[in-house]
Amino acid sequence: GLVSGIRMPKSWTNNSKIADFYDVKGDVESLLNLGAWEVEFEFVAGQHNAMHGGQCAEILHSGKVVGHLGAIHPSIKRELDLNSDVFLFEIALDVLLSRQIPCSKILSKFPEVSRDLAILVNNETSAADILASVRENAGDCLTDLRLFDVYQGDAVETGKKSLALGLTWQHPSRTLNDDEVNEIIACCIKALEEKFEAGLRN
Repeated sequence: GLVSGIRMPKSWTNNSKIADFYDVKGDVESLLNLGAWEVEFEFVAGQHNAMHGGQCAEILHSGKVVGHLGAIHPSIKRELDLNSDVFLFEIALDVLLSRQIPCSKILSKFPEVSRDLAILVNNETSAADILASVRENAGDCLTDLRLFDVYQGDAVETGKKSLALGLTWQHPSRTLNDDEVNEIIACCIKALEEKFEAGLRN
């Protein structure tokens, strides 16, 4: 697949932001989530001849590389005389075809609760490890977890990066209250502090 240009068609309701690496990663995750998998997919920093060395990820399943995603390599971009950023992804077709059809679930009539967290971690800490820890500690009612931004710059201390996470919960039979969600978040933060020396970004 290939992605380039603005995220959505121009309209008065959106700011026509240009698609980036994390938009493509989110699209790939949505594609993979269409199947019911016994083992989660992982995204780790990787290399591919057609992709930018600093913006490339391997897609792992059961420890095996089954795909890549990233920005097109600068030399290819120059050769093709491309003015805008271009992002690519590839996934082994046999992996997609081996998916199980997910069982249907009764939709909850109770509202979702969403929270965004900005986690400050060491540069060498992988986003995949952070996501795995949060997923492990976020409870059975977690319905969605996504990484939507990574920031490294003047606003964070040297050697650190900020990971922006979006979490969504929904209980099947009642409304979750703020105290419950805050307790879950505190549990996630404590686990991240103990395992990765991570903390909330101010």
